[in-house]
This record gives sequence, structure tokens and C-alpha cells, in this order.
Amino acid sequence: MKGLIIKDLMCLRKQRITFLYIVAVVLIVSVMFVLSAKFGNIAVSNRYMIAENDLSEIDVKNLSSLALVLFMMLPIAMVGDIGTLFTADGKAGFANVSAVLPISIEKRVLAKFVTFISFLGIGVGADIVISLILSLLTDMLSFVDFVAMIITGASALFIYCSLFCLYMFIFGYGKESVAGGVSLLTIMLAIIAANFEKLIVIYISCFDKNAQVIDVNPINVIMDVIKDKCISVLIVAVVVGVLSYVLSVFLAKRKRGIV
Repeated sequence: MKGLIIKDLMCLRKQRITFLYIVAVVLIVSVMFVLSAKFGNIAVSNRYMIAENDLSEIDVKNLSSLALVLFMMLPIAMVGDIGTLFTADGKAGFANVSAVLPISIEKRVLAKFVTFISFLGIGVGADIVISLILSLLTDMLSFVDFVAMIITGASALFIYCSLFCLYMFIFGYGKESVAGGVSLLTIMLAIIAANFEKLIVIYISCFDKNAQVIDVNPINVIMDVIKDKCISVLIVAVVVGVLSYVLSVFLAKRKRGIV
């Protein structure tokens, strides 16, 4: 199985080079951002928004923090391009070769999961180092908050990658874009189902004049979710990953010529 993982990592050699550039850019731009938010133009803009747009300091702080965190997710987001693994295998006809190798289907499928988990772990490690540096330069977010948001982002991407692998075993080679789209659709539907009652209340408050209006700042809601729900999202990611692996093994045994 070690050889399969190395083979998959070699398929991601372009992503590895791009990853190094992205980490360097994220570090440099993030440091410039937090310094500007503390002493420079961004700090001036924040004070202007508070004075002119009737925003609270918390609203402006959360807006800046969200922009910073989303930008910091770029190293982790690199893992989302795991379709390259299946594309390369399909073009090389690797399934025909792997069928004669003394490696079980369970290990062949597990190699795919271990590959993107390893890549994801590297991205998380890079983001944690960047977070440590940024937490020393700004009080915008604490190191603990940075780590919580990284866990949430990494868990969400892990869910996407797990579903992507599962759908690739359903659709087969050449359907990478379909697998990616269906994975995103599945996640969106799950989020809507989990928050259906809240969405109904918000919908009613927006369109029913007699209903009580709910004053909700979406930026603050997003920040609260990605900071406070990291453990819940991590647990969901583990459950989805295990189920995706089990189903992927089942499908790989039923549909030969995929892995």
C-alpha cells in the first residue's frame, strides 16, 4: 500500500509545487493584512465603516477576521483537487495493473484516502504555523480561534474529498467533474436539512409583514459557526469518512476496473 500512496503523491507533484508557492504567498499577504488592520489603510477603513455605516466594532472585526481566515484556507483548499488522482489512473489504465498486484481492494481504496488525508494534514500544519505567527502580531483572533477555524475548514474539505472518492467509485473514470459537483450538492443539501427550521423562520420573517423580524448579521453567524462548531464538524467528518470508505470498498468489489 505504501507504493500506491507514493504513486498517488507523484500524481500530485504539480499541486505540491503550487502548494509551496501558495503557503509563501498566504504567509506574506496575511502578515501584511494584519499589520494594515492594526496600523494602516485597513484600520482607517474599519474606523470609517464604524462611523458611516453604523456598524459595531464586533461586526467590523468579524468581517476582517472572516476575510483573513478564508484567505488562510487556500493551502487546505489545494487538497480539493484530488480528481487528478483518478484522472491519472484512468489515463494510465492503472486498474488493469493493480488487479494483478497482491494488494487487497480494501488497501487499494485506503491508499486513496490516506493520500488526500496526508496532503490535508500538510495543509493544516502549514496553516497552524501561519496562525501562530499571526496571533503574535494581532489581537484580531487568538491562536485558539485560528486553530478552531482551521479544524472546521479542514473537516469540511475532508467531507468533500471523502464524498468525491465515493462518487468516483459510483460514476467511474472520466466523471471527475460530475463527482465534484454531486459532492458539493450533497453537502449543500445536508446543510439545508440540518438548518431547515432556522431557514424557515428567517424566510417567514423576510416575507411575512406580520412576523417578528429577525435581525441577524450573516458574518457574525458564520464566524460563530466556524469558531464554535469545530468539534461537531470534525465528528461529522470522521463519520462521513468512515462511511465513504466502507461504501467505496463495497462498490470497488462490485464494479471492477476502478481501483
